[in-house]
Amino acid sequence: MAPPPPKIKISNLMQAMKNEAVADPSALEAKVRAEMAQRVKNHEERNLARKLTPAQRREKKRRKMLNDPSGGGTPVTLYRIHTVPNKQKLYKIDINAQQNHLTGLMLLADECNLVVVEGGPKAQRRYRKLLLHRIDWTDFGAADDDDDEDDEEEARRRAQSEVCQVVWEGLVVKPQFKNFRVEAARSSEGARKMLAERGCAHYWDMARTNGAEGVPEEDEDEDEDEDED
Repeated sequence: MAPPPPKIKISNLMQAMKNEAVADPSALEAKVRAEMAQRVKNHEERNLARKLTPAQRREKKRRKMLNDPSGGGTPVTLYRIHTVPNKQKLYKIDINAQQNHLTGLMLLADECNLVVVEGGPKAQRRYRKLLLHRIDWTDFGAADDDDDEDDEEEARRRAQSEVCQVVWEGLVVKPQFKNFRVEAARSSEGARKMLAERGCAHYWDMARTNGAEGVPEEDEDEDEDEDED
């Protein structure tokens, strides 16, 4: 196959006319300009073809946010919350899971409350920071003096770690949930049945048996990203 002819541009037009006998320099210049315009058009069309659609851009942004692992399963974290959150805390639990593109549920029951979240490690770190550090699970009155304030802060830290705990984290082959929801069960048996319908009744068993021990907390400052409140 013969190589393509060299591209003639305005910058080398005079040299081309010197090298070749040109009967009509004006016609050659017009031809060169037309070829240049066509090359620009072809370049723009190729860029347009490679341009992502709005849906593709959203998916790219989502994957970047999640920092999805290259393989090996979907990260899952289970949190046990010992008191029923008020409406404000429930809203934070729900909206932050959605904004971080986590799937799972907040399951309210008489024995304990369970939060299940599935998603990438970066989103998991954000959500862990929210539940273990940013949400204040305690209610203490105002301190009267500095000593009381120190005692109150220590009591707050203890209570914070006792109210919300990570009971398990690991990988599953595929997600069990399509979105994040807040649901209520009338009993422990009802809560387990709701999870059994999704193939993960053992999550409830772990929350009941492992809630007292939990998983060690990570450093609060490990993830530099801020969460949405």
